[in-house]
Amino acid sequence: MTTHPLAPHRMSAYDQLFSALKQAGCEPVAVSMSQLKARCPSPTHQVTTQLLASRGTLLGEHDGLRFGCHGVPQCTQEAILGALGLNAAELGVRRAEAAPAQLGAAVAGEPAGRRSPQPSQPSDDARSKISAAAARLRADEHEDGSDASYAPGIPVIGSTGWRYEAGEFEGAVWKARRRRDISWELVLDWAPYVSERLVVLGDDGKSAGRYYTITIGADTLTKSLADLRTADGWNDFSDDSGAASRSTREVLINIITDQGKRLPRTPVVTHTGWHRLPDVGLTYVYADGRTYPPNRLVRVIGAPEPLREAAAPLDRSASLSECQRALQDIASHGWAPLMALSVGARSLAHTLRPLAATLVFDAEPNSGKTSAANTARSLLLTPRPTAWPPVPTKGMNSTVTDIECAVDFEGDMPILLDDIPLTHASSAPEVRDMERKLEFVIRAAGNGTEIKGRRNRDLSAKPGNRVRSIPVIAAQMLPPSMQESLYRRSVVAYLSREGGEVDWRWYKNGGGQSLAVPLRTIGDRIIADLYACADPSDYLARLESEAFQMFAPYVDKELPGRSDTMEGVVSAASAMLSGLGLAAEATGLRMADLVAVVAAPLAQSLAKQASRMDEQSTAHGGVAAAVGEVLRKSLFSKRAHIRDAKGVVGPTVPGQIEQDQGVTYRRDGKYWDGKGPALYWLPQRGPALGVTTRNLNMLLKASGDPRVNSFADRTLPDALLQAGVIHRNVSQKDRIASHRVRVGADNLRLLLLKPELVWDF
Repeated sequence: MTTHPLAPHRMSAYDQLFSALKQAGCEPVAVSMSQLKARCPSPTHQVTTQLLASRGTLLGEHDGLRFGCHGVPQCTQEAILGALGLNAAELGVRRAEAAPAQLGAAVAGEPAGRRSPQPSQPSDDARSKISAAAARLRADEHEDGSDASYAPGIPVIGSTGWRYEAGEFEGAVWKARRRRDISWELVLDWAPYVSERLVVLGDDGKSAGRYYTITIGADTLTKSLADLRTADGWNDFSDDSGAASRSTREVLINIITDQGKRLPRTPVVTHTGWHRLPDVGLTYVYADGRTYPPNRLVRVIGAPEPLREAAAPLDRSASLSECQRALQDIASHGWAPLMALSVGARSLAHTLRPLAATLVFDAEPNSGKTSAANTARSLLLTPRPTAWPPVPTKGMNSTVTDIECAVDFEGDMPILLDDIPLTHASSAPEVRDMERKLEFVIRAAGNGTEIKGRRNRDLSAKPGNRVRSIPVIAAQMLPPSMQESLYRRSVVAYLSREGGEVDWRWYKNGGGQSLAVPLRTIGDRIIADLYACADPSDYLARLESEAFQMFAPYVDKELPGRSDTMEGVVSAASAMLSGLGLAAEATGLRMADLVAVVAAPLAQSLAKQASRMDEQSTAHGGVAAAVGEVLRKSLFSKRAHIRDAKGVVGPTVPGQIEQDQGVTYRRDGKYWDGKGPALYWLPQRGPALGVTTRNLNMLLKASGDPRVNSFADRTLPDALLQAGVIHRNVSQKDRIASHRVRVGADNLRLLLLKPELVWDF
């Protein structure tokens, strides 16, 4: 831990004096951390001597030791030290030049250079008042043993009436008590000791938060200022007795920030990868806190312990021949692991030149998809005690929040989300859950946007989590209803158990273990090569162009008349293949030889992806017909009903019988009745049928129609808008699929369906 100047590491003058008084039988008593009282050791009398010590490291300047005798006659400092066998020069004693009556103020006053000015020739009246005060000091000490004129420690800036002393192994906090005279009550026999001030750097390089490394008793933890302002922020400290009240915690926070302002600023980053640090420039930060170039002053926070351990350096690096042999072994045991390795290598440069796409392995069970993905992960991670397989970023069974936080931390490193455990027997909720998670990750990666919007308590915008690399997702089966727009933002590699894409038996029987040291060496060399580039973005663009030229002939053979949509997928796949150029440069191999292993089977996989996208597009075109059928059946069977623009139930649609509008006339009560969700007839809106997203999705899911029963409430409006089912909102750019409509006394957010979907006009 960084040594704080507040922590003394040798016996201070105060401690030497205390020890000598104790050995002489003078019964010294510590009133505070820097004040004691004892019997005078001089043989002339046995009265109380008040001694005060000021540690220069605490008060900002080397003041030495001050003390004096309050007896009559007053003993000299030389007599006291002589009786104790101490040397004034060695202790740094400051001579008390004030008269005995003034000694309390002189001893307890400010450090040298800050002492309040004293009258050079006090008047007789002033002398009598000072003498009276000194007499009270000798005869009437406070109950807590403190001298009213003494102020312990240093003031807590921002908390009037509080003072503190903080050291690595000791501390105290006092509060002023105003009685006849001011006395200082010891509130806490400890104080938080701050050894580091950490300033978080945002994506723009500016300060985005503060952290402090704090020691309280046996615990040394790093805490954010925001966490300290809540009660939960103190729960991890086991020795913080007495800090339960909010007012005390506020004082402690001021103590922490007061110490922090005296410490140098240590930059902190909240994710791995490339950062432009103040004063030093481009730096790569590993998950375990190491940097390239080495020993840059920066801290990374938020790394899970397994990830930090896996990122720690190995005992040795592989030779060039070992690295070459490792790539050759990967290439000879299936093209999919080499493709994953390429994506992993390209991920190391994501910040330098972003690649907005995701690699997805759509694979049969036990086909080796995880083994393939782990070749990418192994460029930076080697788990302990075994070196295979690397720890994934997150499992797809984790919550959306867990996934987005883990993905946000792993910048410029291979991301692995493993495993989507869907089968043909999976329930509709399971399918929708996986589709929702894919929606978050793939769309954020493809669009370069936040995974999910965040707000502060005052509803102001808060930086959200982002995808800072190229995700690799392993799926046992992709959701059958996954939207075409997600396919457009992905490169899908289809794997089978015996298709030869991955020799999973070789990896299982020790092949993966043999790759640990060479792949870690290759990852480190790629980072070093990128740092050495004068213009990394230009270098990466050149590699992408070369990869496209090598890959294009294979794609032309498999997809000769490809659409513009597939052209974008092919471009993303070529950019991913540029990672083989980075690996080749690090190992002395030829990029063309590596690309040749992957190009043909990858092109065939893209042809299968194009076919799947065409199927999804056709199914998407059936959304309009499906919505119309579901609504007609719901109205006819009285599972939904129509209301007018004022919210009144009744057959309000002209030309349509009451049964087609889901309403029934109650003759005994003389009113119209309707069951199920309401659809509002809005003739002035197009005309249109208004319905809330939640109610419409409820009807679609209840129908069981596979064309429309797998949408989430969040994705349904955009899907309906793309299918031409609803009217576009031209007045709100951020809510183009829904409208704010006044219905009776309510102001509702509605989807405006085109009525011709339901009825013939």
